[in-house]
Amino acid sequence: MVKSVIAITSALYLLLSVPVEAGQPAWEELKPQQKEALAPLAQEWNGMDPAKKKKWLGIAKRYPHMTPEEQHRTQLQMRDWYSLTPEQRELVREKYKTIKKLPPEKRQEIKRKWREHEHQQ
Repeated sequence: MVKSVIAITSALYLLLSVPVEAGQPAWEELKPQQKEALAPLAQEWNGMDPAKKKKWLGIAKRYPHMTPEEQHRTQLQMRDWYSLTPEQRELVREKYKTIKKLPPEKRQEIKRKWREHEHQQ
């Protein structure tokens, strides 16, 4: 559970750290490159609220510039996030808020530990 909460918190951080951009297309209107990046969200896409779509589109815009490892991790995080129940998502949001309030050095320590954890898998 801790491992999954860390992974999901990381996904939430990624999602919330992307600036909102214009555009609210339906899945069918996405460009092939966007569909590739956002593939784990295909089933949920048309039901998402516009603000969430905008944030995911921001991630899709950065996706081609990511390393293959970053692309893979990003898609896993998308899949994991949308597999959570609403209650689990709220728990992750609360943990994210707690981490966000920590001093920068503590946040860096958490990031470092997470990277170490990812490389061990």
